[in-house]
Amino acid sequence: MKPVLLITPPMVQFNTAYPAAPMLAAFLRRHGYQVAQEDLSLALALRLFSPRGVKEVERAMRRRFAHRRGPPSVRHFLTHAREIQAAVAGVVAFLQERAPEQKARLAQPGGLPEGPRFASMRGLFASEDEAALARHRASLFLDEIADAVHDGLDDRFKLARYAEGLATMADFDSLCRALSARRSLIDRWIDQQAEATWRRHRPRVVGITVPFPGALYGAFRIARGMKALDPRIATVLGGGYVNTELRSLSDPRLFDDFDYVTYDDGEVPLLRILEDSHLVRTRARRRGRVVWLDDVTAPVLRHRDRPAPDFAPLVTHDYLAMAESPNPMHRLWSERRWLKLALAHGCYWHRCAFCDTCLDTIARFDPADARTIVGWMETAMAQTAEQGFHFVDEAAPPALLAAVARRILDRGLKVEWWTNIRFERHFTPALVDLLARSGCLAVTGGLECATDRLLALLRKGFDLAQAARVMAAFARAGVLVHAYLMYGYPTQTAQETVDALDLVRQLFAAGFLHSAYWHRFALTVHSPAFRQADQLGIRILDPGHTTFAQNEIAFFEPDGEDPAPFAAGLRRAVYNFMHGQGLHADVRSWFDFPVPRTRLARGFVRAACAASRTIVAG
Repeated sequence: MKPVLLITPPMVQFNTAYPAAPMLAAFLRRHGYQVAQEDLSLALALRLFSPRGVKEVERAMRRRFAHRRGPPSVRHFLTHAREIQAAVAGVVAFLQERAPEQKARLAQPGGLPEGPRFASMRGLFASEDEAALARHRASLFLDEIADAVHDGLDDRFKLARYAEGLATMADFDSLCRALSARRSLIDRWIDQQAEATWRRHRPRVVGITVPFPGALYGAFRIARGMKALDPRIATVLGGGYVNTELRSLSDPRLFDDFDYVTYDDGEVPLLRILEDSHLVRTRARRRGRVVWLDDVTAPVLRHRDRPAPDFAPLVTHDYLAMAESPNPMHRLWSERRWLKLALAHGCYWHRCAFCDTCLDTIARFDPADARTIVGWMETAMAQTAEQGFHFVDEAAPPALLAAVARRILDRGLKVEWWTNIRFERHFTPALVDLLARSGCLAVTGGLECATDRLLALLRKGFDLAQAARVMAAFARAGVLVHAYLMYGYPTQTAQETVDALDLVRQLFAAGFLHSAYWHRFALTVHSPAFRQADQLGIRILDPGHTTFAQNEIAFFEPDGEDPAPFAAGLRRAVYNFMHGQGLHADVRSWFDFPVPRTRLARGFVRAACAASRTIVAG
């Protein structure tokens, strides 16, 4: 059997293990393969946040800024380099929950060197307990180290992503040049990790998952480094980024570093590569050309037939519980080592106009049953001693959630979990109460443009009143609610944007919404909106010849309003709403240019939730 190594490359979030490698490892082990896993994203973070890493950063910065002043983050770092080096190990141990005795020191002003981030966030944790304050301050301390690296040594580096822009180019040239350019300090660390990992495992096949654009560059460095050490290695590239961005890949140079690129569910394609059999959903280079190889007779792996992910090889206590924001929902995401599972393959709704509904990962809905899902949970708990779960579905099916909740309660499991939902009518107060009793702590969902006309155009399948009632049900049950919000969708007017913001204000004021985030609409080639461009009145801007990445497509709306000026006001308003500020102010006050008065009824949320058990502010 060929030894297989599965790698999560830099950078993704490092508070928990990304699930792709554990899922693939369990499947391949079932078929008799020897499989190892390495989280090199976590490894890079731990290298940076170490006394040795801080010393290397200081040395590089002093060379670069010997005769000139750097930006504020660099000046702070160099002024306090010795203190930072002395404190970093204790901070990391505390965030790994290995050093609770550090809590009192870290919570106190002066317990750590305080740079620009401390000044901007000061006072937001005033009412929090000592442990939460210590975790927040410790997280800001690490953020400031990362800021100094970004501002002073490598502007491609950010926590949870590295060289992200190189992954969105239409051609391979920029990435190719970057891989051959003079190495940064971060590059050298990645190369050293690749070599150490190769020497530790001596694999014959290396599979690297790239879930997001910010992990692609690291994946290439790792593959190139390992091939330099052993040209016989077979390297395989897959993951969520590949499934969306590289569907039109035709540049053969990519295959200097990767022998295979696999698409959609990775289990069967990777198994066929290992078996040296007929390939499935795979691109490779043959005689200098990129070819598509797909045995259409291959069986489709049912979601319920997957084994429980193999989290055991990943040392869960090395992950860092970061708390960069005082917002309770944001803290929930980053403070816990969530074990990630999917209730189903694909999305049960798969109709939203902006979503990548033509891709298999969305379009093919295939749920597991409650017995199987809870069995996965029990296996993961036994492997890791963790009890927190994140169901990573695009939209968790209400009926399946109900069955899982009942199974959890019947089994007497003490778990906590959160997931993404649609704010639809099946989430009744009775169902929400059941979910809360089974351990549901939070839900997230897309409220998008937050007006009824646009929700219908987006084919969301619910209206504002329905969404408000669902949010109210969850909030009353003690479950946190986060809304994803969108602006700039074709045909959206300034009036609708202001009305949407006032709806969000009312939901926050009522206590039904605890967190929210605005993002600008992005048109992707895999969405119904792209295929309906003429109906939306938009003109697709020709991207030119694409041989590498293609997903988001630029467009122009000749008769539309420019959404860009709204961005700052929308985000400023929601930031304040999340901290209890400005909840009863006129929403026009958040913009520095004239906007229409809201037309949304002042008591809209109150009326929508007329059956409320409490008095709702509006």
